[in-house]
Amino acid sequence: MWLTMISSIRNKLLDFKNSLLGRRTSILDTLDDQDLSRFSEQDLILETDTDIQKYLPDVLGQALARTWVDKRFLDAFFNYPIEILERGGVYLPEKIQLEFSKEEKSRPKVTVFERTKEGRKKVLELKLIMVAEK
Repeated sequence: MWLTMISSIRNKLLDFKNSLLGRRTSILDTLDDQDLSRFSEQDLILETDTDIQKYLPDVLGQALARTWVDKRFLDAFFNYPIEILERGGVYLPEKIQLEFSKEEKSRPKVTVFERTKEGRKKVLELKLIMVAEK
């Protein structure tokens, strides 16, 4: 019961935040009807560089894997990676930016940047590669 109430409050807060930022689009609206599995059993609030290095590669690996098999998730994650992570219970500092790219004949990848006074600095980059073995 408590988890349902907390989830409902969290969703309402996210809806309010998104309405303020004007980020809600039809792609994200259609995801409301999907089962967006969580990336972790508990919310992950990644506040430090250590948290980001420790937890974000696993989370983004899960997201990249899902883009291979779920076209709607691919479209949404391509356009709104931060919002998709938040809907999955992963919260990043404001200074962190994600870029998802998927070129025609290449594997999808996610690059994580940190905004700095000098511009932005690459923190990490992830790409899933399939390996077949005998």
